[in-house]
Amino acid sequence: MPEARGIGHVALTVSDVKRSAEFYNRLLDTQTVLDVEDEYGPFVVDASPSFVLGFRRHEATSQADVFDPTRVGLDHCGFHVADRGQLEAWEARLDEQGVSHSGIVEDPFGLHLSFKDPDNIALEFFCPAEQG
Repeated sequence: MPEARGIGHVALTVSDVKRSAEFYNRLLDTQTVLDVEDEYGPFVVDASPSFVLGFRRHEATSQADVFDPTRVGLDHCGFHVADRGQLEAWEARLDEQGVSHSGIVEDPFGLHLSFKDPDNIALEFFCPAEQG
Protein backbone atom coordinates (compact mmCIF):
# COMPACT_ATOMS: atom_id res chain seq x y z
CA MET A 1 0.00 0.00 0.00
CA PRO A 2 1.34 3.50 -0.79
CA GLU A 3 2.12 5.64 2.24
CA ALA A 4 0.87 9.16 2.93
CA ARG A 5 3.14 10.98 5.38
CA GLY A 6 0.51 13.40 6.65
CA ILE A 7 -1.26 16.43 5.32
CA GLY A 8 1.12 18.42 3.14
CA HIS A 9 -0.85 21.65 3.10
CA VAL A 10 -4.27 23.15 3.68
CA ALA A 11 -5.75 25.64 1.19
CA LEU A 12 -8.62 27.81 2.40
CA THR A 13 -11.14 29.76 0.34
CA VAL A 14 -11.18 33.28 1.76
CA SER A 15 -12.73 36.64 0.92
CA ASP A 16 -9.43 38.58 0.94
CA VAL A 17 -6.15 36.68 0.43
CA LYS A 18 -3.94 39.55 1.63
CA ARG A 19 -5.92 40.03 4.85
CA SER A 20 -5.83 36.28 5.55
CA ALA A 21 -2.09 36.02 4.84
CA GLU A 22 -1.41 38.95 7.17
CA PHE A 23 -3.58 37.40 9.94
CA TYR A 24 -1.82 34.02 9.79
CA ASN A 25 1.67 35.53 9.35
CA ARG A 26 1.14 37.75 12.40
CA LEU A 27 -0.38 35.01 14.57
CA LEU A 28 1.66 31.96 13.53
CA ASP A 29 4.88 33.69 12.47
CA THR A 30 4.63 32.21 8.97
CA GLN A 31 6.12 33.86 5.90
CA THR A 32 4.43 34.52 2.55
CA VAL A 33 6.35 32.41 0.02
CA LEU A 34 4.04 32.77 -3.01
CA ASP A 35 1.67 35.54 -4.11
CA VAL A 36 0.21 35.00 -7.59
CA GLU A 37 -2.90 35.39 -9.66
CA ASP A 38 -3.68 32.50 -11.97
CA GLU A 39 -6.69 31.42 -14.02
CA TYR A 40 -8.61 30.72 -10.80
CA GLY A 41 -7.92 34.08 -9.15
CA PRO A 42 -5.55 35.36 -6.45
CA PHE A 43 -3.60 32.76 -4.45
CA VAL A 44 -1.20 33.33 -1.55
CA VAL A 45 0.87 30.68 0.25
CA ASP A 46 2.26 31.09 3.78
CA ALA A 47 4.76 28.61 5.16
CA SER A 48 6.60 27.68 8.33
CA PRO A 49 9.09 24.84 8.84
CA SER A 50 6.22 22.52 9.87
CA PHE A 51 3.19 23.43 7.72
CA VAL A 52 1.95 25.23 4.62
CA LEU A 53 -1.29 27.23 4.31
CA GLY A 54 -2.76 28.46 1.04
CA PHE A 55 -5.41 31.16 0.60
CA ARG A 56 -7.57 31.32 -2.51
CA ARG A 57 -10.12 33.94 -3.52
CA HIS A 58 -12.60 32.42 -5.98
CA GLU A 59 -14.50 34.87 -8.18
CA ALA A 60 -17.72 32.91 -7.52
CA THR A 61 -17.40 33.51 -3.78
CA SER A 62 -19.21 36.60 -2.54
CA GLN A 63 -17.10 39.06 -0.53
CA ALA A 64 -19.84 38.89 2.13
CA ASP A 65 -19.71 35.08 2.42
CA VAL A 66 -18.33 33.67 5.68
CA PHE A 67 -17.30 30.19 6.73
CA ASP A 68 -19.98 27.90 8.19
CA PRO A 69 -18.79 24.66 9.82
CA THR A 70 -22.29 23.16 9.50
CA ARG A 71 -22.05 22.97 5.68
CA VAL A 72 -20.40 20.08 3.87
CA GLY A 73 -16.64 20.63 3.77
CA LEU A 74 -14.21 21.69 6.45
CA ASP A 75 -15.43 21.66 10.05
CA HIS A 76 -12.27 23.17 11.53
CA CYS A 77 -8.49 23.02 11.27
CA GLY A 78 -6.44 22.11 14.34
CA PHE A 79 -2.78 22.85 15.05
CA HIS A 80 -1.12 20.19 17.24
CA VAL A 81 0.78 21.46 20.28
CA ALA A 82 2.97 19.53 22.72
CA ASP A 83 1.31 20.20 26.07
CA ARG A 84 -0.83 22.46 28.23
CA GLY A 85 2.05 24.91 28.66
CA GLN A 86 2.13 25.43 24.89
CA LEU A 87 -1.65 25.94 24.87
CA GLU A 88 -1.26 28.57 27.58
CA ALA A 89 1.42 30.31 25.51
CA TRP A 90 -0.90 30.31 22.46
CA GLU A 91 -3.73 31.65 24.63
CA ALA A 92 -1.49 34.58 25.61
CA ARG A 93 -0.49 35.08 21.95
CA LEU A 94 -4.15 35.20 20.86
CA ASP A 95 -4.81 37.76 23.61
CA GLU A 96 -1.81 39.84 22.42
CA GLN A 97 -3.15 39.79 18.87
CA GLY A 98 -6.69 40.71 19.98
CA VAL A 99 -8.13 37.43 18.68
CA SER A 100 -11.16 36.24 20.65
CA HIS A 101 -11.05 32.58 21.70
CA SER A 102 -12.70 29.90 23.82
CA GLY A 103 -10.07 29.70 26.51
CA ILE A 104 -8.54 26.28 27.14
CA VAL A 105 -11.27 23.64 27.14
CA GLU A 106 -10.89 20.02 28.22
CA ASP A 107 -12.98 17.30 26.58
CA PRO A 108 -12.59 13.53 26.08
CA PHE A 109 -10.21 14.14 23.15
CA GLY A 110 -7.82 16.38 25.07
CA LEU A 111 -7.31 20.11 25.50
CA HIS A 112 -8.18 22.68 22.87
CA LEU A 113 -8.17 26.42 22.38
CA SER A 114 -10.62 27.46 19.67
CA PHE A 115 -10.67 30.71 17.67
CA LYS A 116 -11.67 32.03 14.24
CA ASP A 117 -9.86 33.77 11.41
CA PRO A 118 -11.15 36.91 9.65
CA ASP A 119 -13.47 34.79 7.44
CA ASN A 120 -14.92 32.98 10.48
CA ILE A 121 -12.97 29.79 9.66
CA ALA A 122 -12.90 27.65 12.79
CA LEU A 123 -9.38 26.94 14.06
CA GLU A 124 -7.89 25.45 17.20
CA PHE A 125 -4.67 24.65 18.97
CA PHE A 126 -5.00 21.08 20.25
CA CYS A 127 -3.19 18.81 22.68
CA PRO A 128 -4.37 15.15 22.73
CA ALA A 129 -5.53 13.76 26.10
CA GLU A 130 -2.45 11.60 26.73
CA GLN A 131 -0.19 14.64 26.28
CA GLY A 132 -2.20 17.13 28.38
